[in-house]
Amino acid sequence: MNWSGASAVRLADGRLHLQHGPIDLIIEAFGERTEVETAYQQAVARFDDILEVLVRELAQLRTPLAEAYPLLRGPVARRMLAACWPYRAIFITPMAAVAGAVADEILQAMLMQRDLSKAYVNNGGDIALHLAVGNALTLGVVNIVDNPAIDATARLDA
Repeated sequence: MNWSGASAVRLADGRLHLQHGPIDLIIEAFGERTEVETAYQQAVARFDDILEVLVRELAQLRTPLAEAYPLLRGPVARRMLAACWPYRAIFITPMAAVAGAVADEILQAMLMQRDLSKAYVNNGGDIALHLAVGNALTLGVVNIVDNPAIDATARLDA
């Protein structure tokens, strides 16, 4: 990474950890080794400016939605707005969807021209998933973050 404070680290178990400021992603992809490695490279490349671009629009992203559809430039900011727009009749800002929008954006980058059987991007519990036909993923549910024991599991099928 070429900006201060960001890191991209491969964990001992092969997962990818991307972190910058409040964004903290754990990523895992499954498939042929070259496809997985390229997907990880694509994730790192896409992560390069996510926080910087979001910060440019932070004031608008923190503004409660009203009747006029805001014009946002960044792709993650637009994802955030789209997720929150249906709930504008109650108090909501696009920040309600920041973690999920970042996870979705990184997953989309990983899948670009890649053949992965499954993948996930976990941004603090907001998880974007990809499951190709015939694949499944079992997720562990942790109720107490300070005591990270799996309290339940959920199996998702494509």
